[in-house]
Amino acid sequence: MDFLLKNFLYNFKNLRWAKGRRETYLCYVVKRRDSATSCSLDFGYLRNQPLYEVDDLRDAFKTLGL
Repeated sequence: MDFLLKNFLYNFKNLRWAKGRRETYLCYVVKRRDSATSCSLDFGYLRNQPLYEVDDLRDAFKTLGL
């Protein structure tokens, strides 16, 4: 079980640069469905991106006076 946990944390840790680790892709299609036929308005994919670092958020809140 310890191996599985270490393997999971290695592959799915929130890192700014995670080369060689798992990457997540979200594919999407935006369709208009206000009639009997639907037409595709947009499609594409998003690749995983790191969350903001705590220090970056703290600086942004200070800048905004929050």
